[in-house]
Order: sequence, then structure tokens, then C-alpha cells
Amino acid sequence: MTSNPTRRGSGLVRALEKSARAKGANVLLRHKMSSVVRENPTSGRVLGITATTEGRTVRIEARKGVLVATGGHSSNVNFRRMFDPRRTEEYQVAGEPYSRQTGDGEIAAMAIGASLWTTALQTSEGGAAISKTIHIGCQWGYGQLVIETDSPIFHLARATGLTVASWQDVIMVNQTGKRFWNELDGSYNFIAAAMAYSGEPDKLNGGGPIWAIFDSDAAAREKWNPHPPNVDPLYFASGGTLKELAANINNPYQKRPMPGTVLQETVERYNSFVTSGVDTDFKKPKPMYKIEKPPFHAAWATPILHDSLTGLRTNAKAQVMDIRGQVIPGLYCAGESQGGFAQHGLGRATVFGRIAGRDAALNGGRT
Repeated sequence: MTSNPTRRGSGLVRALEKSARAKGANVLLRHKMSSVVRENPTSGRVLGITATTEGRTVRIEARKGVLVATGGHSSNVNFRRMFDPRRTEEYQVAGEPYSRQTGDGEIAAMAIGASLWTTALQTSEGGAAISKTIHIGCQWGYGQLVIETDSPIFHLARATGLTVASWQDVIMVNQTGKRFWNELDGSYNFIAAAMAYSGEPDKLNGGGPIWAIFDSDAAAREKWNPHPPNVDPLYFASGGTLKELAANINNPYQKRPMPGTVLQETVERYNSFVTSGVDTDFKKPKPMYKIEKPPFHAAWATPILHDSLTGLRTNAKAQVMDIRGQVIPGLYCAGESQGGFAQHGLGRATVFGRIAGRDAALNGGRT
């Protein structure tokens, strides 16, 4: 895998790692935290954690405090759907498949009395919590995490995806083969439409798979090679006709076969918009290219879940609080596990991580 030390995240973290190791920090790899230990189940001071490693359980004492900084919970379908039931299992998650946002830290803290905070933010439908995919035809289309095919972990991703230069080259259809949006619109309105359930299936996707439909002329314009390892056969299909294309879609999230007749009608209607220059359905500005030259292709294009805007309740010292608004002594939280911030990176992780570490060092988690 090609190393890129100039990336903002790794550039910062590598420097912090070097500094921590120089100060004697012990980094335990291949250890999975399993619980946070408190004096009593829901009262008293946090004493440390338990973890599993090589089939055995170890207990690690926390002399100053425990900091929950395990990332968010976007990969945990059951957890994320507590706050927004529309975030069903088909949606892509930033960081996957190389790192999962399982919510383990939040769940462990909740088990000893911690409270969640700002749960309404999960459905606020604003900001960059969810985004349009950049790479289609693969399960994981997150823009910054496409990895070289010679990487030893490429098998986790299975495909690099096809990077879309112009959304004029494709149309997007739902699992029933119907368009539901102006493909050039990548705003949060698109995400809301993609997830929304409605009595007007022609106007909103209603959840489920989203497929980018294009022909061989579009592939040539985009300079795509629509074959593995650029695409994943489970998330990509081709056909000599549109009906054949619909029949060839074989995806675990496609709950029922796409009606080939519907897809053909959708494409024919869109081609008429190219002729007239006006998209009377969704107002796509000046539709440019007809979809008419076989082979035809369908590429996975579901949105990507980014930040978990809901997390543990903390105070200004990054101390975790319980459902009564009381501090849990010795327990801290920073980063995406922390509730109340529609951002991450410096503002959410690094700053509060420093605040937590400083308070733990000075006060040992005392209120």
C-alpha cells in the first residue's frame, strides 16, 4: 500500500503517537475492550477496563481515568436506527471496510450508567453526516479510502469503484427501476429523498438500493473499465438490453428483482428529456446524454454515513455524565463517541482528548 504521510489525519496522529511513546505510553494492539469497570454497577468511581486478547480476558487498571474515544456507531445498524430508523443496513459507512464504527465504547459506558446526548441531531438532515457516494460499483465508495489493488488488505474492499466525473453520464434509479431525483443535486436534500418513505414512490426512493444506470458511451466518456477489480460483481451488473441488465442485478440488499420493463420505461423517458432538453420530472439541468448503446450497466450508488452526531453526554471537562446529569468519576469521552457536536477532527477529537487527558492527569477524574 502506498504511504501518504501528508494526509491531515495520519500526519497529526503519527506525531502524537511518537510523542506518547517517548513519554512511556504503552500501546496494546490486538486487545479488544469488552467492558468498563466501575466500583458498583451504576455508582462509584471507574476503576479500569476489561479486554480480550488471544482468547483470554485481562483487566487493566485506570489510575487516573478511562477515556472513551472509540469512534462513532455508524457501523452498528441496530444502534444507529434507535435514533433514525431510516438508516437501514444497505447504507455505506465512512471508514469501512478497514475500520468499523461499532459504538462499543458508547455501549460499555451506557452499561455503567452513562447517558446519551443530542439524540435529535441524528435526524437533523443537515451538514456532512451523510453524503453522496463518489465511487460507484463497489460496496464502499467513500472518497478518501479507495485503496490500491496491490495492498494486502484490498480483499476487504474487493473493488476500487468507478469515480464519477460528471453525473450527466448516469441516471440514478431505486430498487424498482425508477428515477427519484436530479442526479446533479448532491445536497442533503438528495440524502433525505434517498432515505425518505413516502406514498409517492416516483418522487422519493423510500430506502433500499440506489443504482447508477449508464451505457457503453458513458463508460467511454468517463474512461471507465467496468470490470473487476474496478467493480464488485455483487454491486455491479451489465446486460445487452435494459431488461437483461435488470435481471442480472444480484445484490443481497435488492429484496426483490428489479422489473426490467420499468427500467426500460425509465430510460426511454429520460432519453426523451435529452431530446427536448428539459427534465420535466426532476429538473436536471439540460440532460446531455441518452442511454442507448449496449452494453448497459448498473452500479451501486447508495449514500455514505459519516459522523455519528449522537454520543455520550459530557461536560466542559470531557467528563461523562449519567442520566441524572451527574459526573461519572474517572470516565471521559472525546471524539465521535461524544454527543453534541456536528463535527469531528480537531474540534471534536483532538481538543477534547487534550482536555480529558489534562483533567485526568491533574485531578484523577474527580469532579
